[in-house]
Amino acid sequence: MQIDLVKRYLTSSVKTPYFLFISDDQYKTAIDELSVLGLDFVQMSGFCGGDDKLPDIDGLFTYIEAADVNAKGKKFVVTGLGEYLALRGDGEASRTLSRLKDLSVGGAKVVLLLRGLASQIAGLQTDPRFDNRRFSVVNKAECDLSFTLAAQSVGLSALSGFKALLAELENGRCGSVVVNTVVNLDQAIFTVHQISNAYDGIKFSTMGFALARSCGSDARWAELLTELNQSNGSLDEVFEKNGLSNNLESDFYTRIAGNDYCNWLYFICLKSKTDTLQNGYLRFVLDKTSRFEDFVSNILNAIIEIPHTDKRFSSFYRERKALVEKFPESDIADFVVNSRHVMSESIYKLTDGTRVEREEIIAWLSQNGLIPELDSIYPALAAYLKKYIFKSPELADLLTEYFEAYRRQKLSNELENDFLEKVDELARTRNFNRLPTRNEIIDSVDKSDTFLYWLDSLGVEYLGLIEALVQKRGLSIRVYIARAELPTITSINRDFFDAWQGPKEKNNELDNTKHSDEGGYNFTNNKLPIHLAKELDIIAAMIDKAATKLALRHCKRFLIVSDHGASRLAVLRRKEEKYDTDTTGEHSGRCCKLFQPYDIPFVAEENGYLVLADYGRFKGSRAANVEVHGGASLEEVVVPIIELSLRDGSVTVKLVDEVVTVDFRTGTEINLFFNSPVQGVSVVLNGKPNSASQIDENHYSVKLPDTKRAGEYPAEVYAGDNLIGNIMIKAQGKSGKVNDAFDDLF
Repeated sequence: MQIDLVKRYLTSSVKTPYFLFISDDQYKTAIDELSVLGLDFVQMSGFCGGDDKLPDIDGLFTYIEAADVNAKGKKFVVTGLGEYLALRGDGEASRTLSRLKDLSVGGAKVVLLLRGLASQIAGLQTDPRFDNRRFSVVNKAECDLSFTLAAQSVGLSALSGFKALLAELENGRCGSVVVNTVVNLDQAIFTVHQISNAYDGIKFSTMGFALARSCGSDARWAELLTELNQSNGSLDEVFEKNGLSNNLESDFYTRIAGNDYCNWLYFICLKSKTDTLQNGYLRFVLDKTSRFEDFVSNILNAIIEIPHTDKRFSSFYRERKALVEKFPESDIADFVVNSRHVMSESIYKLTDGTRVEREEIIAWLSQNGLIPELDSIYPALAAYLKKYIFKSPELADLLTEYFEAYRRQKLSNELENDFLEKVDELARTRNFNRLPTRNEIIDSVDKSDTFLYWLDSLGVEYLGLIEALVQKRGLSIRVYIARAELPTITSINRDFFDAWQGPKEKNNELDNTKHSDEGGYNFTNNKLPIHLAKELDIIAAMIDKAATKLALRHCKRFLIVSDHGASRLAVLRRKEEKYDTDTTGEHSGRCCKLFQPYDIPFVAEENGYLVLADYGRFKGSRAANVEVHGGASLEEVVVPIIELSLRDGSVTVKLVDEVVTVDFRTGTEINLFFNSPVQGVSVVLNGKPNSASQIDENHYSVKLPDTKRAGEYPAEVYAGDNLIGNIMIKAQGKSGKVNDAFDDLF
């Protein structure tokens, strides 16, 4: 530092202040060296009238002018003046320095330590009297101070008030300085940034913060800024304090549901860490969402904009489903309505996560037909619709074909003429009488350690779904097919339950869904079969209950029994018989007390009732809700008795011969190996069951007369009603070729 020049001033006859233009890097050195010279220090901050008030510059002049007469303080250094004037701007700086240049200090010695005023030096030098006896410049008076100003209300962590700012500068502060002040510094020579809100404050204090202001309200940004001030300006530290440092894609709904600060902060965290997220759909939505208020809606609805043929759709669909898994029905209902914008696309956007979606899927399929993607969209419905192969000794083929057609029409909501002809034929022949009664079967089952579960109105139409659910839960299943007593009403078919001596339970949910107001569905209000969604839910809940009881070893067997089935197609038929009856309010006219004479071709007399076996309905009865029972159609009469137990999952099956030979006259024959003894083996090939003959404890032989061509045939192997495994039969012609067209012909 040019301390010698100052020493010379102090001993000179110069009667004006000495201007020492100082640089940032020499400021503290200058303070130290001036202190050594015994000079007092006068700080500009001492002239501030308040914490956030400008200093009284006239007070400084008065102080200097009085110095000459003071016994003490005749030699002093003024600090903070240069920074103050630079903050006030060129005009005020020029005027004040000019006054000081000409100010007589008498016998006093006043050194003005000036930082930030290099631009003023040239102007002062225009006065020839302002020579090197009166000023010096250290390191070109280079200064790189910059200032960020914010009102106290912004909440930025900073010096408080202009007086504190000056004091900080007087102590040699360099670089960037942040201060909360309302003082107007618009004319400053220094670089000055103005922060007027918390969002700007966050951008200033958090390196790399690039989110748009629209992501939050001023109040939210202010709350975050407060947390940042307490967390060293670190967003990561704020996120960690709020439990947002772990897997951000788990517990999505719990974190995002609501309008509290924590919900919003989760959104900000996701936006800040988008590149680290695994869920591609979440990244897609975050990219297009700039307002927290839109986030939940966009999570639900953004998928609607993506055609199901888009290459991203499949993964987006799965990822979105995981995100909305816990969303309430009310939110999903809004999405369902929005998804209808393009009806041809809407089905692909729905999931089976909520009842409202499941009903929408059924409504769509009912009106537009099945799609191949149903397996992944609504697996339970796909399982329900899948062809179920009846394996009972009686009527297996009839029941298999009948109920496949029944389920198809129940979903389509349309009756098929050839099926109606079949119903009329069965109404005359009443083949169901060949089936054993329910009581005959129950008398034959093992009742020890068995829990009886009566699901009212459970028909055999659900066996495909039940089989899939049981397979999924690893249970063993045995299905008996029986017939109910006529008329198919509960009062005539409940004796099995009343006579049961062990633990038991009755469930009316399915029956109520079909034809009771409390079931929530009404054919008059909605003619589409959306009630099927609730029916499938009830079936699934029943299997869950059975699996739980068995797993807890509360019973060894879980026996599901039904009193009767029900008919949807009889409701759709809307056929009314010519007779008024006593059935008002009962069973929708499917039966009535016996009367004579009558002239009805499809009616049976049983237990003092007339029971309709076609899809007719006696006059005067209450209209059905969505399904009916009481009549003698197959779906009302044929009932399942299902025995569930824990399964030995170690049983496996293999083909003995990898390749077999086919004969165009007799088909082929395969041999199966089971690693444990099993009973009732059959092979289902092309939807047709083929019984097996036991060779020894572990081997079975199965003739496949319909397999007369070389090729590969996938098949399912059952032991009773349990699916043991899938096999691939490789059949070759006699020439030894798998694809031997010549052998196929001869």
